Amino acid sequence: MIETKRRGISTFIATLLLMVLAVSAGVVIYAYTMGYLGNFGGPQTMGAISVDTYSLDVTASASKCDAYIRNIGKAQFELQSIYIDGKAVTGTVPTLVLKEGEVKLLSITEAIKGTAFVGSTTYEIKLIGKDNTQLSFQVKK
Repeated sequence: MIETKRRGISTFIATLLLMVLAVSAGVVIYAYTMGYLGNFGGPQTMGAISVDTYSLDVTASASKCDAYIRNIGKAQFELQSIYIDGKAVTGTVPTLVLKEGEVKLLSITEAIKGTAFVGSTTYEIKLIGKDNTQLSFQVKK
């Protein structure tokens, strides 16, 4: 019987190829989890907003709630609607557009709500942006 020599990949080259494959797979997984491969959530990123401070002024003649809203997200925030105690605000919603890192004053008056704010009552105010960014906070005098 004639012997033929079979030659294959040496163990050194095989080990080197497996190490390269493992490292490249690790880089892809890291890039995916850290968000470097693009925006997989869709074309628009939701924003994030917070309340720095608020005040509720209740007097005999008028009442209003002033809140300083801060955009802490990576996208621009544009206010679309306001809810007070689960009821949509009727009338014209104040214009509020916040760029990244910006803080602005939002005033909610009794004319917007339709009824006056009353002292010693807790109100839940919910702000909803055009990109469905939501912020809910409670105010009380």
